[in-house]
Amino acid sequence: MSEWNRFFDEQLNALQIPDRRGKAGKVTAELVRQVVKAAQEERDEGKRIRIKSFTKKMTEQGIVLSSKTVADILIANDFYKVRVKNRRPQFYQSLRQSIPNGLVSVDGKEFKVVLGDEVHTFNLEMSVDVQSFMHSAFSVSDTETTAEFIKVLEGHCAQWGKPLALVTDHGSANLSDSAQMYLQGNDIEILPAGPANPKGNGTVESAFSGMEEVIGTIRLDASSPYSLAKGVLEKIVSVYVIMRNRLARRESRGCPEAMMETPVTTQQRQNLRGRYRQRAERRKKPVSTTKKDILQWFIAHHGLRVDENSMKRAKKCIEHYEMEAISKSEEAFLRAIARNRDRCNIAYFFGILRNIQTEMDAAGYEEYCRERYNYQQVKDRERQQQKIEQDQTTVEVMLETLRAAISCPLTQVKEIAMNQARRMTLDLQKQYRYIAPLKKKVWDVLDGIGELTLIQRNTIVGMVDQFLN
Repeated sequence: MSEWNRFFDEQLNALQIPDRRGKAGKVTAELVRQVVKAAQEERDEGKRIRIKSFTKKMTEQGIVLSSKTVADILIANDFYKVRVKNRRPQFYQSLRQSIPNGLVSVDGKEFKVVLGDEVHTFNLEMSVDVQSFMHSAFSVSDTETTAEFIKVLEGHCAQWGKPLALVTDHGSANLSDSAQMYLQGNDIEILPAGPANPKGNGTVESAFSGMEEVIGTIRLDASSPYSLAKGVLEKIVSVYVIMRNRLARRESRGCPEAMMETPVTTQQRQNLRGRYRQRAERRKKPVSTTKKDILQWFIAHHGLRVDENSMKRAKKCIEHYEMEAISKSEEAFLRAIARNRDRCNIAYFFGILRNIQTEMDAAGYEEYCRERYNYQQVKDRERQQQKIEQDQTTVEVMLETLRAAISCPLTQVKEIAMNQARRMTLDLQKQYRYIAPLKKKVWDVLDGIGELTLIQRNTIVGMVDQFLN
């Protein structure tokens, strides 16, 4: 019974604590009506509605809403124009793998060592196993070069053997002819992460983030030669790598060093090698999508002159527009060039496409606002909710049925009433996410029933507990 404890005042009367959870930000039909009325008054006075000042005015009148909610209400009721700027996120494929030394990530990062007034900048090239997060090899040099890239890979292979595949960024040092010849000669598949895509090579980027947080910029208040600065950095990185490889990663079953020593069967390596080769082959093939095919046909059909750089940009941009917008833009472009042939160029087409896509985005957001905050629709939803609540079982009716059941002298009638009360309690349990609010509601209703004795009250509480359990 400990969970039924209540707060009482000095006269042992139960305190009624108002519960406002989930109600403070609820937008009702009356609230929408008041906002619409205030907006209509602004329009009648010939004033332009500005969201920040209008929201502040609503707050002074006791209507506390965010500026976004106010804007959505005004959009839904035709008092404000939609302004949208959709940002479409890019998909990144996970690099988490199943066996150690299958996929290795390699990249470089600049680190600075300050000796007195001298600042020395070095490039730290490092390899990290994707599955175990093992920091396998590193090299410090002046700049990121192919030689350093190969040196790090050789250090990894000398200690752990050849990996199946390598993930790296599109840097010139990592994708040079010498680097590709080295990888092909050692039967290592290369999986470029993509230009300007740090998340694609997230394993080594995460390693650099942790290292930079631990090391940062090295500052030594002494005048030392260049070799000393390089040696200090190498020593610090060595300490970090050793300690990091002995520390288990979050949600991992062991430390990286132990995971790298886990035996792997030849069949597992062959299966994963096949997957890496398939993925590498897919990346080598030209990507042909419906939108790009439409663009190619459109340029060829209209005889548009497009240089190589503009074509690359057009293929990249066309992917971010909807098919419906592209179709409508083509129709509008045909009408435009029929009136003026000078408009027949790719820039004019993309200008039409941008405007049509913006109109479609604005129309979509306006429809969303109407469905959520239009005054008539809000009223209809509230009426529907009230109808549903009237049809639902209430705590008052359930407790009244229980009170009648324990007071009835007839055994048969008492059993029928008890079964009905049990069904009502189970229906009430479905209406609440947690049992505690339902029990609180039961106590609140019991406090309002004055003709119950202490024995009857305890009996009803025990029955409700029994029904809920």
